[in-house]
Amino acid sequence: MTVESTAPAVTVAPARRRLRPRLGWNATLTTGVCVLVAIVVLSLLIGVFGRYSTTDVGDSLLTGPSGSHWLGTDNLGRDLFTRTFGAARQSLMVAFGATTLAALIGVPIGLVAGYNARRLDAVLMAAMDTAMSIPSVLLALVLVSVFSPGMWVLIGGMGLIFVPYFARIVRAPALTVRERDFVSAARIAGVRTPVIIGRHVLPNVLSSALVQYANTAATCVLVEASLSYLGLGIQPPTPSWGRMIFEGQRYMKDDPLLVIVPGITLAIATAAFGLISDGLQEQLNPRGRRRTP
Repeated sequence: MTVESTAPAVTVAPARRRLRPRLGWNATLTTGVCVLVAIVVLSLLIGVFGRYSTTDVGDSLLTGPSGSHWLGTDNLGRDLFTRTFGAARQSLMVAFGATTLAALIGVPIGLVAGYNARRLDAVLMAAMDTAMSIPSVLLALVLVSVFSPGMWVLIGGMGLIFVPYFARIVRAPALTVRERDFVSAARIAGVRTPVIIGRHVLPNVLSSALVQYANTAATCVLVEASLSYLGLGIQPPTPSWGRMIFEGQRYMKDDPLLVIVPGITLAIATAAFGLISDGLQEQLNPRGRRRTP
């Protein structure tokens, strides 16, 4: 006699795929990177192979675009094209320098605060919240007023200003990662805390730090231009977009390009960082990607 089994059939669910960052082409990220690279390359080429120097004074004052001066000259006969991309070099150096300094200080603070989510976390975050409550432009004005204005003062001052933003943005994912099984296993195995933070926690918060890096760099470009416009940033005769806009205002009727060209270039550079930030957020966020069937 044959006995038939009455046990219900067991359905094995397909294994859930692990979500990973998308590695394909990203139009937003690619556009932002290409625009920023173009500005950087032009600023470097102008400084090395340029026909004019950013401080060369000529006899042709307030001339329009021509074969010898592609965008014309300013009130002192200086080549506008050369000065615009010379200013790009200064502004991007400040932006990258200040943002890198902020990341180097803020990311470790966020990691330590997120991993030690008790008293140390409360103390560090209270200090970060206090610093973030002060407007960045106002704090930058105070710093450059106390110290003599210049590139290194801008880099150091803005770098310290944006430390709390990196600490905050890194702390949130670090709080989540510290509860994951692989971190608990490493802790039980006796792995030292600095090794756990560096090997297991840090790689899982880098995506948030990269997006914040692009956002902070865009803000630094705007803050530097604002301070230079007020005469507290990059000092003449070194060109700066903000200072060029300020100096060109009085000659707007004679040559509007003196304001339009540095203003548009400033807007393009800021937009490029914004595109990079949005592209990185799309690229590094696996839950936001479209899945293939």
